[in-house]
Amino acid sequence: MPYYTHTSYYQHQPPVSPRHCCSEKEEPGGHIPPLEVSEGEEEDCGDHVPFWGDSSNKRKHRLYQFLLDLLRKGDMKDSVWWADREKGIFQFSSKHKETLANRWGTQKGNRKRMTYQKMARALRNYGKTGEIKKVKKKLTYQFSPEVLRKVLTTERRHYPH
Repeated sequence: MPYYTHTSYYQHQPPVSPRHCCSEKEEPGGHIPPLEVSEGEEEDCGDHVPFWGDSSNKRKHRLYQFLLDLLRKGDMKDSVWWADREKGIFQFSSKHKETLANRWGTQKGNRKRMTYQKMARALRNYGKTGEIKKVKKKLTYQFSPEVLRKVLTTERRHYPH
């Protein structure tokens, strides 16, 4: 392995991601320092505005937002679906949960493969903040009333009837 000084290492590194079009922190010459890119930042360079808010904000794309978006659109309905939409209860497929977790990891820009086990840990952590709680049924979770209210308000603003 060649020896690099701290400065020369950064000068000879290719950009971290081929999709660095959204980055505002490029160095002169177009190079991006590897530590400047947050693993959880949304890398979507298109014109799509997610239903939960403006994509120009600098916050991380959160797992609960990703799941709400999939559920709202009906994407990956073989992997996740509403068990009771009015109550905010949704369920994962035991057969396709890894596919969904992998898609979440890709969406986040993770280099390593996301597993359902890792994603479920994040869902359990939402229980501490109150955004999502585990329902006693296997692979079933529930969004908090606050999250559902926020979603309904945002949907009405972006998609009026």
